[in-house]
Amino acid sequence: MLWSTSVEILSAHNLRDPERTIEFLRVMMLHHPEDREVILKEMVLRLINSERQRDALDELELYLPSFPYQDNALLHLYAGLLSLYLGQPTSNIAQFNPTLLRSAQTYFERAKSLDPQNAMAEAFIRRIHKINGVDIHSTDKEESDEETPSVVSDKPKRKRVRTVND
Repeated sequence: MLWSTSVEILSAHNLRDPERTIEFLRVMMLHHPEDREVILKEMVLRLINSERQRDALDELELYLPSFPYQDNALLHLYAGLLSLYLGQPTSNIAQFNPTLLRSAQTYFERAKSLDPQNAMAEAFIRRIHKINGVDIHSTDKEESDEETPSVVSDKPKRKRVRTVND
């Protein structure tokens, strides 16, 4: 409880220098291992507020592979949002960074697996599929059609061309 009060006091006095607050949070993570997850969330939010999104994602990528952070759906959601933000096009003619887009999808899927009721993770997974040009509903329908051949489809069948080798 005291570290969170200290962060608020530091923030109020260091509005122009958020680095001191971030460094304080790093020190608190070392001294209070039982509160590391909560402190990491606070640090990530402070980094984002300081417009240091890449640093925030780096912090998350450092901690997410290890226990107990790997089981925290919110941290995976933050990492997915940061990856999506950093991967977005910088101009109208550019495209999303495919590596960061894939990374965002992975984080959102992990968040969804940890918290199946997480509507945000599901919404962003759908958004990434839309960015990639994948229609989730048609893919699901095609897979279910293959599994149950007795289902009649409204789609016209495609004709195949057979070549005969003499």
